Amino acid sequence: MRQGSFSKKRIIHIYIIVLILSIIFMFAAILMFTYHVEGEKNLPFNLKKINVISTAESSIAQDEQGAWNAKILQKNDIFFTIEKNSKYKKEEAIKKISFENFRINKLNENMIVSIYRPINSAIQYNYSEEYKVNNALEYIGGLNTNVEVLEINNQGGLIGFSIIADNIGEYVFAENEKLPSDGRLLAKANVNLEDIKFQVYFDLIIETEGNRKFKSNIKFDLPIGNILENGVGTLEDTELKNVVFKRF
Repeated sequence: MRQGSFSKKRIIHIYIIVLILSIIFMFAAILMFTYHVEGEKNLPFNLKKINVISTAESSIAQDEQGAWNAKILQKNDIFFTIEKNSKYKKEEAIKKISFENFRINKLNENMIVSIYRPINSAIQYNYSEEYKVNNALEYIGGLNTNVEVLEINNQGGLIGFSIIADNIGEYVFAENEKLPSDGRLLAKANVNLEDIKFQVYFDLIIETEGNRKFKSNIKFDLPIGNILENGVGTLEDTELKNVVFKRF
């Protein structure tokens, strides 16, 4: 009887241990799933908002026959506002903000999509080879935000880049013809909205002086709005529901 009673107690202890381990594993799985969905809740620096402005511009030239034509670029200027998290109580500073792993998904295979860095503190652009972003764009933390030299204030600032869709059309016009200086020029060139749509994916990485790195994958459907009719399309995202940062 005593041996039987001992066996029953042993079995009960094993069940209790298995139950405790199951609860621990279940709790860990819930935490992992929550982190996967929601990411970090208390970053030292937050992405406060994203602004996108979509439009078009042209470069005008005269061909050998004397005809005037406007080569059209569809442009998307993207701005990121980074700010210090007031709820984060430790001292911290930005070491670097990086945009990496750009990936483009487009249906129009003839369209050429390129990314460019700003040329001055007003976040303006020159779409020449000198300012093209090849693999990654990095803003180094400093005393002030100066996008001309790719610096961001180490406590936050406004930075960005521009995405250009080229090889999408030209418009031949009369010498005295008045041309729109926005997306309506695409309509004049008989460009379809579906032919200039594309998706861009990239990683936004916040790296701090305390050797903490946080990464979020971001996606845009571009251009914003129907720029063929409205000329300009804008987006201001302050909720950032699809932006999830994770430590890596």
